Amino acid sequence: MEGYYGKLLSWSERDGLLKFISSLHLNTYCYAPKEDPLHRLHWREPYNLDWRNSFSQFCDHAKTANVSVAAGIAPGLNFRFDRKNQTEDFEYLYTKARDLLSDGAVHIVVLWDDIDERDLAEQNNISEGTAHAQVVNRLADKLGHEIWTVPRVYSTEIEDRTNYLAHFISALHPQHSVLSCGNAIVTSKVEPKNLSECHQGSTVLKDTPNTEPKHRHILWDNFYANDYCPRRLFLGPWTGREHIDEYLINPTGLPYTDRLLLDIASSTHTSEDKESAWKAALERHGVPEDFHAIAPYFTQPFFGDRAVSGDDKDIDYIEPTEQIEQAIETCLWKWKSQLSCEWYPFIFGLKHDLALMRDELPRHRIVKTQPPLLAKRLLS
Repeated sequence: MEGYYGKLLSWSERDGLLKFISSLHLNTYCYAPKEDPLHRLHWREPYNLDWRNSFSQFCDHAKTANVSVAAGIAPGLNFRFDRKNQTEDFEYLYTKARDLLSDGAVHIVVLWDDIDERDLAEQNNISEGTAHAQVVNRLADKLGHEIWTVPRVYSTEIEDRTNYLAHFISALHPQHSVLSCGNAIVTSKVEPKNLSECHQGSTVLKDTPNTEPKHRHILWDNFYANDYCPRRLFLGPWTGREHIDEYLINPTGLPYTDRLLLDIASSTHTSEDKESAWKAALERHGVPEDFHAIAPYFTQPFFGDRAVSGDDKDIDYIEPTEQIEQAIETCLWKWKSQLSCEWYPFIFGLKHDLALMRDELPRHRIVKTQPPLLAKRLLS
């Protein structure tokens, strides 16, 4: 899932990832990068001919590799739902989706994530959730093609003050697929029922007992994503998803790191010995054995479905040892590869963090190496 902030891949980098996805027998590449201005910020603007030619070639390569391309459009920042302008905005959306399908996309994804809540009742006398679902339904009808969609409330962690999700699911036609994260935007464990729990809201509206979900649900997984914490990197085994078969992994935007992460996820997903499968994946990508000593600092994120008390119990602490110090030096200065280049700032950051923790970083080094505001705080 190319769906993160802060990075935008080149077409050659995407081609490299595509080949690697195929080699793992994974089958989907979803194009929805937040940093593509025509995907989200200026979604009404059409892609130019050069971009469309590159996208079309990418889709051809994907077809040869037995990988389906899903192409996203995120109109939620400023889609106009009033009667005067809704028809015009819908035509912009339809034209872009039609072009993406024409250029080779197999699926269209309409994303309503990461936008502010809007009160649409005065404009069209329907709820926001219903309005979003109706746009998806109408687009699918005109395209003659089912849609994947991300609702604004895509995790139970997100406050749903207006019963958005119940209205969205009730109005969305059953042939469409819903992408969501489960109990948290970054969740420690996901079961199929976590992804379909939002369907309970739609049955409540109808005052009927809960039934089987009427939509296909796909996990949008942020286990390895670091766009919300770009100084951190997560490289551990992919855990807590053993019963999920349909997923899109939203990684880092670092091409060689993302290949490794996809390999780790694929090989540890249902493995009975995740530790061995994880180590084997690291070895396949040329990561030196010394890294194992510092790997606990890079294992997994803080999960949103954990209670946060703000004390030391919420921080995984590993007492630094001579072995750890030596591993850092080896990984920084003796390991040379494309992957080591991508990891350099994170490993060097760990070196500084350990020195800070032990009060061993001199004042002039703090001022020299740390961001000004953090340096001021550290020295206060």
